[in-house]
Amino acid sequence: MKRTKKLKVKWKNVGILAIGLFALSIIIHDVFMLTIYSWVTGNSCGWTWFGFITFILSCAVLGEVVDYISEEFNK
Repeated sequence: MKRTKKLKVKWKNVGILAIGLFALSIIIHDVFMLTIYSWVTGNSCGWTWFGFITFILSCAVLGEVVDYISEEFNK
């Protein structure tokens, strides 16, 4: 009978992946509101300082998460 190896869940990686998905959702929402929403409704949307800063931070966080996950899987 073959022994199967138990899969260990690394909860740190799950948390980092959740943070990356949250950052990705912010980026998708901002891009949608600036492009497609304007075409559909006819209302133009723009950046506020808070929105612009959160967009830039989300891009930076998502970049770091992608780097971390790629390093983790290439070990």
